[in-house]
Amino acid sequence: MNNNNLEKQIRELGKANIQELPPLLRSRQDSLYASLATIVQDPVEKEKKKRIYPKITAAVTAAILLSVMLTAIYPPTLANALKQLPLIGGIFERADDIGLQAAQRLGLTSRLNSSDTHEGITLSAEEAVFDGSRLAFSVKREGEELEGKLAGVTIGADGKPFLAKGAITSAEVLIDGASLEQFSDGLWKAMPFLSWIEGAESNTAIFRLVDSSNSGISNKPFPDRFVLTVTLGLNGMDEPFVLQIPARKATINKISTPDIRAQVGGWSLILKKLEYSPLTTRLSLMLEQDTDEDHTALSLVGFEVKDQQGQVLKDISQKVLSTSNRSLNVDLLTEPFEKHPNMLTIRGYLYEFENPQSKNGAFKTDSSGNPVKHYIDGLEINVLVK
Repeated sequence: MNNNNLEKQIRELGKANIQELPPLLRSRQDSLYASLATIVQDPVEKEKKKRIYPKITAAVTAAILLSVMLTAIYPPTLANALKQLPLIGGIFERADDIGLQAAQRLGLTSRLNSSDTHEGITLSAEEAVFDGSRLAFSVKREGEELEGKLAGVTIGADGKPFLAKGAITSAEVLIDGASLEQFSDGLWKAMPFLSWIEGAESNTAIFRLVDSSNSGISNKPFPDRFVLTVTLGLNGMDEPFVLQIPARKATINKISTPDIRAQVGGWSLILKKLEYSPLTTRLSLMLEQDTDEDHTALSLVGFEVKDQQGQVLKDISQKVLSTSNRSLNVDLLTEPFEKHPNMLTIRGYLYEFENPQSKNGAFKTDSSGNPVKHYIDGLEINVLVK
């Protein structure tokens, strides 16, 4: 857009009467404020969270705030002009994922050029990054009278959740034209895992596709290059949206096979493989039960990874597959470590149930709503990181 034209519109609109902010622009205003809350952090809070955020100047911040305030005098010409002003940074930069933030900062991401439009709604693939284990890509939605979230439920004025028009209801993907079932040679347990979460703005979503080559069933990893075809269904829309995501491995991963074992109280934990990149940390584990005790406990064991500073790496996925009634493979994928550690610690734990006498049902939660973990003493592995 010509900056002179925009400035002229702003000067002319400054004489307009102040009116009530319409829902569409209020949504845009809230989205901008949400972006600022993510980008502009108090130094103490920034150090506390240890996240990687882009730096912006006071002038840029003032420009964004001016754009938000000007929506209070919202004639359509200005609204349309403001829609064309890009947010600072990409969707990955504002994600609560240090791997995606690092990938953006290191220039590992690729900009995408794929979109589809139906009934006045456009979905666009924005950016992607791939490290061989995880393919992440972002999607943005544009359209009139869409006030609900693209990913997940929206909370209405009555406080009740509902699925808004234009929210994602289904997602299917093809890898170079092959379905996930075909890609995994019909082994559904070895199929790559697809999931998505809401981005920092309600009209964005971040998808991730994780391969299952560490499952112990299939050794078929993703190729270094492929094209992902994504078909998305939206609530209230008759036709699906189709996007093309070119994937290219952008990292050189560090891989080690330490084969370290920890044994305690009838349990054995083996670390078979450690792989890490700026995008993810990945561990291949085997858990064995050495006794004839109740084997249902096997399926209830979870694992966490922390660095030498005690920072627990945030889970991306944990895929568990039984290889016998006494053993299982665990494919554990987490966010990367922020600073290269000399050592990582893997710990096994069991969730506590609300009913202590039960081995199923609802998990017991703490004051923050997180499941309570009971760590298994001695089921711990320390591994040096090269």
